[in-house]
Amino acid sequence: MRSRYIYRGSKVVAVYRDGEEVYRDPEFMQASANLHHVMPDIQPYRSMIDGRIISSRSTHREHLRANGCVEVGDQTHYLKQKPVETPKGLKETVARIAYEKLKY
Repeated sequence: MRSRYIYRGSKVVAVYRDGEEVYRDPEFMQASANLHHVMPDIQPYRSMIDGRIISSRSTHREHLRANGCVEVGDQTHYLKQKPVETPKGLKETVARIAYEKLKY
């Protein structure tokens, strides 16, 4: 069933929930105070790339883009993996070490 909400001053209050009037319910009044959240802007910080002070999200995004960087959180599946190259001479080095160990 639908719920209906109204503003009482700066608070969001449910008027009806499942067909019953609930706006006087103190338990629901407490829970309804946490319905909205406005994300504040980031606090200024010093860039680890060049030491500049970054003071806003837009500046942060521009700074990352200008320096060819990507902000990585817990979702790294979209990043391309770099191909792994074996160092030159590795095969010969491994063969030499294995031969020396077998010799003893």
